Amino acid sequence: MGMGVILLAGGLIGLTLYSPASPPAPVPQPAYEEIHTRPRPFQDRIARIDQAVYEVLYRSGIQEKDVLFMDVGHRHAGGETWDFSEIQVRVKDESTLEQVEARLREHFASLEPEIQCWKEAEPSSEAVYRIYAGHRYTHRIRLRIEKDPLGAPVREKRKPRIAIIVDDLGYDRGMARALAEVNLPLCFSVLPMAPRTGDVARVAKTRHRELMLHIPMEPKGYPELNPGPGALLNGMDDGEIRNLLSRHLKEVPGAEGANNHMGSSFTEHAAQTAVVLEELGKKGLFFVDSKTSGHSVAYRLAREMGVRTAQRNVFLDNEPSEEAIARQLDRLVSIARHRGAAVGIAHPFPGTLDALRHEADRLKEFVETVPVSEITE
Repeated sequence: MGMGVILLAGGLIGLTLYSPASPPAPVPQPAYEEIHTRPRPFQDRIARIDQAVYEVLYRSGIQEKDVLFMDVGHRHAGGETWDFSEIQVRVKDESTLEQVEARLREHFASLEPEIQCWKEAEPSSEAVYRIYAGHRYTHRIRLRIEKDPLGAPVREKRKPRIAIIVDDLGYDRGMARALAEVNLPLCFSVLPMAPRTGDVARVAKTRHRELMLHIPMEPKGYPELNPGPGALLNGMDDGEIRNLLSRHLKEVPGAEGANNHMGSSFTEHAAQTAVVLEELGKKGLFFVDSKTSGHSVAYRLAREMGVRTAQRNVFLDNEPSEEAIARQLDRLVSIARHRGAAVGIAHPFPGTLDALRHEADRLKEFVETVPVSEITE
């Protein structure tokens, strides 16, 4: 599937909307991000909602320039983790607005009862819908009557920029080599203390891919949810954190920056996160907040401390099929159009490799893909 759905205007799949009167109230190696721990039925419902929304917009003649993903925010509740999508859609007149709304109602009315949608009160110039998978708020769609296209590029002299980090490397040298062949400047984030840590780091440097340390940190649900060997834990004192981080950096020589592996609990604690940032700052390294918790303080702290930083906008392969990854790339491109730059995080899945290979040329039509260091600030 090409980079279609909305941004590239192709390959949409249909679904449909249920409207209640009121809103509803051990890890294998490598251990992937906590976003992947959500239950399969919930994951499938979110995919069906995405497809329904895309089908409605496609059938209504909505074009790429008129759709923006304003945000893809990480949410966690009741042991489930997901990306919340806020989408803004420009429609040209009241007739088109009514048509899109009618199709939304038609599509969602036939979905399973666990997928629900309700309409917010709104002025006559727009309509806002909230969509739920079970009792989890997953999408907010704002339809607005506007004459001018949404989201004029933030940067007029250059394309919007995206950076793609591949996390959890260090277990499969062959996969690292294959990713290095992709015609995009992917950033390699390598786990310490993995069987192939040194080999993968050498692949990255040899193939001129930006190299990062993927720091394992304590997640919510620890120790049942295991971040792997060498994790930074909440109970460690400052000296233990510094010593362990120093050891990890020695295992990934030449790393230009770092990001967190898991860490939904660790990154919510300012004191211990500051120790990590201070050590990285001393060495001139940047830090990317993977945002495995919506309450992470890492990005804010890094900016306050003068450490170059960025934060993840989209996990690209929550659903590791090539089709689903193409949809996530759409989101990443749309956020970059809105903000000027965006960061996506991927993992060494076969579907991810295939999607990046197949979408590389299409991405270049819309955005400039750069090393993540060029997006840090």
